[in-house]
Amino acid sequence: MLPWQSAWSEALYGPAGFYRRPEGPAGHFRTASHAAPDELAGAVSRLASMLGARRIVDVGAGRGELLTSLVGSPHELWGTDVVVRPAGLSPSIGWSPGVDALPDDVFEGALVIAWELLDVIPVTVLEMDENGRLSLVLVDPRTGRERLGGRASSVDLDWARTWWPLDHLGEGDRVEVGRARDLFWHRLVDRARRAGAVATLCVDYAHRKADRPAGGSLTGFYRGRAVPPRPDGTMDLTAHVAIDSVLSALSATSVSCTLTSQARALKELGVKNDELLDPGGLGGFAWLLHEF
Repeated sequence: MLPWQSAWSEALYGPAGFYRRPEGPAGHFRTASHAAPDELAGAVSRLASMLGARRIVDVGAGRGELLTSLVGSPHELWGTDVVVRPAGLSPSIGWSPGVDALPDDVFEGALVIAWELLDVIPVTVLEMDENGRLSLVLVDPRTGRERLGGRASSVDLDWARTWWPLDHLGEGDRVEVGRARDLFWHRLVDRARRAGAVATLCVDYAHRKADRPAGGSLTGFYRGRAVPPRPDGTMDLTAHVAIDSVLSALSATSVSCTLTSQARALKELGVKNDELLDPGGLGGFAWLLHEF
């Protein structure tokens, strides 16, 4: 049995991981770029123009669905994901197999977007045991069966004490430690800023400290259905983002930050699609915009 973070990472990004499967993530779940691709692309293009960006860089671009809808916009387009360049992608779209493979000059003059990316960055899962201590949750990748496996690390406990309301947790309640996501976003924003980007945008399922889910939010998605999470590479695995912690990771920098909802942001960009604006669905996503 493995800590959830290790099993989750292998299940999504390992050699036989879910995100390397030929059908791609679009074969299993619906995102904003699938719901109304043309309207969403129009909004992203307008935002890029308002910010003065000449390029749009999509980090975690799947098979390039959003970028494909942006073809014909006045912006250069570039995407990256863990797979090689998808077959049939427009030759006008640049591609890198992984964020670390992105050349620095791609960021220059760019709006960098991460659409529903942080929620699939694996995190440590902790559970309150019968003695009132937070312990690691271990999982069998083949079956999804779990057990507790020892005390959490000091850095994970520090994050939990700061960002999760522990006083209200009882036996069996959980903490999803967002430290890896904070670090990923801080590094991406810092790299983009140093390389000359004009802004970065994170859009994701999210919660704040006042409304953390006591049982956690880790979920599997298989062929369009929410299912019990099992890290065997056959399904997507996602957990909501502690967006206030992500925002705080940049608090010591001079980056300008705006946090709002997808519904509010898209309305301001002229979108009228009901599904994209539904506050109980896609419209409830968090939008975190950093301008440089």
